[in-house]
Amino acid sequence: MTAFKYVGGMVGNPDLPAVEWSDEQMQTLKDMGMNFAQLNIAWNGRPGNEPLNLDHMDDEMIKVFQYRVAQLKKFGMKGMPHFGMPRMLMSKHDGNITPYMTPACILEDETMRNNWAMMEKLMRACPEIDDFMFYTYDQHAWLCSEFGSCPNCAGIPLDERLPDFINAFKRKMAEVNPNCIFWWQPWELSLGQIAEVLYKIEPNNFGLMINTAGSESYFNNLDNYWVRGIGAIAEERNIPIIGEIQSAGSGVAGVPLQRVACPTLVKRQIDIVKKLPTFVGIKEHYGYAFEKYSSNMIFLTEYLKDPEADTDTLLRRTALHYGKNCAEELVSAWKIAETATDFIPFEFVYLYSNICGYSPKHDFNVPMVQGVHADTPAWESDRRAFFLITHDISYHPWALENAALKFKQAANRFEKMVDLMNKALAKAEYRMTDLKETIEDMDRVMRACYGQYYYFKESLAAYDARVAVFQGNTEKIERALKRFDDLMRGDIRNQKEDAVIVEKYREFKEDYKKFFEENYKQEERLWATSYIEKIDQRY
Repeated sequence: MTAFKYVGGMVGNPDLPAVEWSDEQMQTLKDMGMNFAQLNIAWNGRPGNEPLNLDHMDDEMIKVFQYRVAQLKKFGMKGMPHFGMPRMLMSKHDGNITPYMTPACILEDETMRNNWAMMEKLMRACPEIDDFMFYTYDQHAWLCSEFGSCPNCAGIPLDERLPDFINAFKRKMAEVNPNCIFWWQPWELSLGQIAEVLYKIEPNNFGLMINTAGSESYFNNLDNYWVRGIGAIAEERNIPIIGEIQSAGSGVAGVPLQRVACPTLVKRQIDIVKKLPTFVGIKEHYGYAFEKYSSNMIFLTEYLKDPEADTDTLLRRTALHYGKNCAEELVSAWKIAETATDFIPFEFVYLYSNICGYSPKHDFNVPMVQGVHADTPAWESDRRAFFLITHDISYHPWALENAALKFKQAANRFEKMVDLMNKALAKAEYRMTDLKETIEDMDRVMRACYGQYYYFKESLAAYDARVAVFQGNTEKIERALKRFDDLMRGDIRNQKEDAVIVEKYREFKEDYKKFFEENYKQEERLWATSYIEKIDQRY
């Protein structure tokens, strides 16, 4: 049986941060099987004014931490702060982010002095805290680049700077509390850099916090070389690992929804990190809003009671929380959700991490899938192996078609899931509000996926129609117009007869040549310009 030394949650999440650390909430956390909680919602933008960096730990916030630690202790649990460290803006030198967000220079003595002064104050004020989690990139903790303009760091690789900083910092921590652990989350570093740093870290008082994939933290992350490579080095160096997972009804891939139901994916994430030789526990990545306690969290609770149970057994036990009569429909719906979520093309572009928040509505230009990246080692290296579009907005129509067809597969399955959830609701004995809100959220996911499918396919069909008209091929024109007509009618249904698309459909039916002259004009966009030019040369 797998030993879980650490099982952690987070009280509240970035979308619902105002959660009281009450006895009731602590009992819920305890009943779920948690033995520690992240003490702050460390998220960019600081939702709920929660601290993101050590710099935010003023006297008032230290009192908040003391209260939260006392609440956890009352219920036999411990706390773990989470900080980006060192915070940007400390360096005197220009960096590579923006003029007002300058990377921190860890080769300046002042950086260590300032950060240690803040850390020592916190540790002495809250001596019960043994575990601290740190990002050394992201969380407003960008570091100078060796290829940047910092006079200290230019020409010195990150792996020759960061280990000394971490080693010195955690030595100071151990002097105050010999039992403390510096849990390092190497977010935004390349796999190569992480490996080099780990071989130079003194393994005492040190642990790793990693998510289930190096590229992002989604519900449906799969095991990959990043996880296996880090696990191998951790075994060599005897470094413990806590796996970060998404186990609530909200998450990075669920923003802003709170009841995204895909419980089997909770187990799949845990199974990935459980295989690592130095695995010691799990921690929720996005957070728990307890008023939205739903199927994913129930499934995790059942799992923690019996970690060796198979998925089907855990699903049935989860379903019983809603009543015996609806169990069959719920189990079937949750199994469909796993495959449906896998079909969402998260790998197309980072913006799809928030696909659940997309409206089914769209404009009538050619889709512009904007590449997204950050100026970090991971984004400029390993993440390009995951995201198809990072920097460029020029891509082949087949890429658009592939994303569209994946969205269709996802949407078809979510539609079946919603139908089963409605049948379950009619039979449910308990937690009806949970089911109603889950149906509403999953319907939004379904419509968002269908929305992208119709948008992309309409753009491609419009191009087909243009080529057919250019060729003067009557048979092709009729076929292309039928394809576009079918897509538009499906789009209208998905948008619930929205007035804008209904009017566009009327314009199309009235004069399709004029419609295609005014809408989906590929020549004004980049996604297929070179492709169209090559095709048009044939005619």
